[in-house]
Amino acid sequence: MFRPTKMVLIVRSDLRMGPGKIASQCAHAAVTLAQSSGTIVKNMWMLKGQPKIVLKADNENVLNDIHQSAIKDKLNACLIRDAGRTQVESGTLTVLGIGPNSVEDIDKLTKHLKLL
Repeated sequence: MFRPTKMVLIVRSDLRMGPGKIASQCAHAAVTLAQSSGTIVKNMWMLKGQPKIVLKADNENVLNDIHQSAIKDKLNACLIRDAGRTQVESGTLTVLGIGPNSVEDIDKLTKHLKLL
């Protein structure tokens, strides 16, 4: 039996991006994660309604630290950097995406973060 799965999208709160910008950056992460995910885990995630949780992190260092932990734990993860055409400079790290992976594995890394 497969464990419940989810995807988390962690947004830098220090950038003060507008809601549309946040939505766009999270969409980039979700698409990137879905494309790079293993077939079995992705199919289970899709069948269960593609659960996604949006969390916030204080700064870039938090995203980088969690990303390194996710890679170490062999979780599907991606960092999103902005093109710099609107609210932030080109190359700015905006979102860390993790998943779809098991809820338990993701929560080990993100349970201390608050909802956006």
